[in-house]
Amino acid sequence: MTAQAPPQRDALLDAFWEEGLILFGDRVREEYALHTPIFIDLRHKLYEHLETLSALGLALSRRIAELAEPGRPQQVIGIPDTATPIALATALASHQTGRPIAYGQLRKKPANYPGGRSGSSSYMGQIDPAREITLIDDVMASGRTKQWSIATLVAEGLQVARVLVVVDREQGGDEILEAEGCRVHSLYRVSGLIDYYEATDRIDRPTADAAREHVRKRRFD
Repeated sequence: MTAQAPPQRDALLDAFWEEGLILFGDRVREEYALHTPIFIDLRHKLYEHLETLSALGLALSRRIAELAEPGRPQQVIGIPDTATPIALATALASHQTGRPIAYGQLRKKPANYPGGRSGSSSYMGQIDPAREITLIDDVMASGRTKQWSIATLVAEGLQVARVLVVVDREQGGDEILEAEGCRVHSLYRVSGLIDYYEATDRIDRPTADAAREHVRKRRFD
């Protein structure tokens, strides 16, 4: 009988688990009183762990380097307010890679200044048509916030080259956006997370299967 090789360890996924950013089963109920078999919190808890936020920014910046058109300057914008810190961490981390990425900020509401070029703008940052813009978010579910963000940026004179999320929940949002002509990428797919935490003995088979079934039933068509 051949022994199964242990899974290759992923330091970022290990950190997500240890810091309670991804929870399963009873841990979800204990922490949030929610009856869902899987919960991903890359928002409030992530910002309590700046080393992990920095590591996530580095992983995203490296993914952008893989996706970028050679020679094109790059820029990241986070979907407000969830991914604004993640996008900023990505831009900051990119300076460690030798391929710096510019940063821009999208507001939920336009700035309320008396006038001027930025007086009623939802976007803060330079507009450079040469840049490829990557829209950053924590998860992909229905894709609605991405649609709103893309439309808002287009109205401000910016074109989004791609959407990059940390986790694709595999609920169909990526397919909706891609049907509209927007390329969608992710660091992880939720099925991969479930497989990884089961393979590393963080969760048992029934817990993993419950999470898989939960994801399967919650697709957006």
